[in-house]
Amino acid sequence: MENKEQLRPLTREERKFSEENYHLIMDFLKKLKLDAEEFFDIVVFDFLLSVEKYLNDPQLQAKCSFEAVSYMYMKRAVFVHFRKQKAQKRSTEAGSDISLDSMDMNIYNHSTMETASNLEYREMIKQIENGLTEEQKKIFSDKVEGYSLKEIADNHGIKQKRVYKQFDKVKRIVTEVMEA
Repeated sequence: MENKEQLRPLTREERKFSEENYHLIMDFLKKLKLDAEEFFDIVVFDFLLSVEKYLNDPQLQAKCSFEAVSYMYMKRAVFVHFRKQKAQKRSTEAGSDISLDSMDMNIYNHSTMETASNLEYREMIKQIENGLTEEQKKIFSDKVEGYSLKEIADNHGIKQKRVYKQFDKVKRIVTEVMEA
């Protein structure tokens, strides 16, 4: 479940409702011809989130059937899954298939085997991060992982225009550090 909404423990009523409508998960997977074994874990949390939202929003109940709401949530989960795969593929193709955090952890875990280039890399990352705001750090990290600026805007709920402006600032800081 990649969205910003977080699942809380279901109430007794929500559990009963989700059990009664559990078949919708399998129906959804069959309609989209998705492998249940692979995609069940991807959609189940968004299905449960749709139960929470639907039962706690009388206006939503008046407008839509639960099936429509649950399908919308599960479609979003599948979309996010494929978007992540696409971003990971782009990142791997570019040769940077690990995040900066895991790279830093790798470097710290093998400190006895550090080379001069690893030390330089770590110092350069620190210098870059010191010049970035928290928002810019998120953009920088996601960009390194292969996400497009549009995907970064969508993932963090930031307007695209702002992401583009912030990324220009990130590029300037990276350039300054690289040229120093």
